[in-house]
Amino acid sequence: MAPEGGRISGMFDTTLGFKHKTTSFPGIGKGGNVTIPPSAFSGHIAATKMRNVCWGALEAIGVVLKGHVDACREQDSLTVCIPTGTGDLQLSQSCRAGNQFTWTNPGTTVRPYVVLIAEALLFGTHKEVSERWEHLLNVIRPQATLPLAAATMERLSHDPAVKEALFAMVDSLYFTAKASAVNRPELADPVSPPTAWLHSPVLLGKPPLAATRGAVDLSPAGLLARRSLTGVRALLYGPTGTGKTELAKRIALQNQSALVDIKGRPGLEDRDMIGYIAPSATGPRWVDGPVARAFRMAQQGLRVTLVVDELLRFEPHHRNLFIGLMDDKSDVEVAAVIGSTVPTGRYYTLELPGADEVLYAATSDLNILCTTNVGSNYVQSGDFDPALKRRFQMMLSIGYAPEAEILPLYTRTGGAQAAAVTYALEVATRSMTISQGQLLAEPMNIGVSLNYLQEVHSLVDAGLELADALRSALLVTVAPFCCEFTDQGELDEAAIKSLSTTLEQLLRKAGLAT
Repeated sequence: MAPEGGRISGMFDTTLGFKHKTTSFPGIGKGGNVTIPPSAFSGHIAATKMRNVCWGALEAIGVVLKGHVDACREQDSLTVCIPTGTGDLQLSQSCRAGNQFTWTNPGTTVRPYVVLIAEALLFGTHKEVSERWEHLLNVIRPQATLPLAAATMERLSHDPAVKEALFAMVDSLYFTAKASAVNRPELADPVSPPTAWLHSPVLLGKPPLAATRGAVDLSPAGLLARRSLTGVRALLYGPTGTGKTELAKRIALQNQSALVDIKGRPGLEDRDMIGYIAPSATGPRWVDGPVARAFRMAQQGLRVTLVVDELLRFEPHHRNLFIGLMDDKSDVEVAAVIGSTVPTGRYYTLELPGADEVLYAATSDLNILCTTNVGSNYVQSGDFDPALKRRFQMMLSIGYAPEAEILPLYTRTGGAQAAAVTYALEVATRSMTISQGQLLAEPMNIGVSLNYLQEVHSLVDAGLELADALRSALLVTVAPFCCEFTDQGELDEAAIKSLSTTLEQLLRKAGLAT
């Protein structure tokens, strides 16, 4: 049974943490009833009866140790950015007034414990949590570098000293959660991100980042994140597989906006985008398409991000929809169109064909983010109309992600050694294409590399040595994408050999082959 407890306040129900399942620390377990040794008991209560692991608290520890949590303290306000189980990003906040804390959007199972860790380290509260967290990091440091890769964390979970420190942290977090919940208000309001996540390193025992006066993140992601807070029309362009679509979606999630997306393809019609009139038992009725749905939500005051993927795969005459869509109007013009006043500002409008309705959305509430591949190597319908191009307030070139940015993702997927080899192979293929006088039809990209690492991980789990898994996975993930097919429907053997030879060189360099 779980320790005594239950709903401690607002949205946080402590019983949910005991029902949670996690694969982060197999040396401790993945769920169910696992007892905490008495030597790790929290000093919050004197009771010595059996205590079980709160898996939500353990998962929170793992999320922080992996470096997946961002944090920023601004005076008495603490904001954390925490990934959910589906990969989305959630913003939570703790505001302090004396000894009183107010939580906003803290979640229910894992995130509350992350907030407690952040409070202990950045507000200096929860002394036992702070001391036990420092001890945990000190036990880990001689054996691994922080943040931890998933495979490293799995290995450490079998180490007796690490297990003892983890048990101690879990028990402290659970009873701190109960003790600190008294009279703590919890709100469900949206949380705005800070200008910079200066205190993320503190969670891993490192100094905070320096706040530079006037410093601005000039990367495409930084520029887009800044402008999307107040509404922006932006085009993201670049080679396939560089993460354009994922960046657009990530921006929506970071800014707590509703996400509506639509993917371009030949044959798509306006009705597929805007909507259409359909028969029903009560007569014809209007059915919103994704564009109308985005406008309707924004008209209701919600922040919305409309992602238009593969813009140049829409037929040219259907792309005209976006030319009109991205023309912003004054509140006076909108009032004249809809016949009623609207608050002062700039608006987009959308007429629903045959429905006798015009939707409107404040430009500050609606981001329109379009993505496209540009060039003769990609399927696209017609040229890029200058009239459409000039509607974009920003046009951002999205190139290949730098090693420091992409390697942590690869490491989480396949482990450090496989990730390093995969990234090196990906870089090598960029100079191995036919356009450069070599044999490959296409270079590897992020999507191909992730597929490769997932297959490698699966093969290693099945019992293959890492080097053999890298060789085998190459043939079913990388080669079919990078190599041309012959007239007989087979992959070009010379191109496959070129890939395999390059992989062998990288395996020897990594010490995985002789």
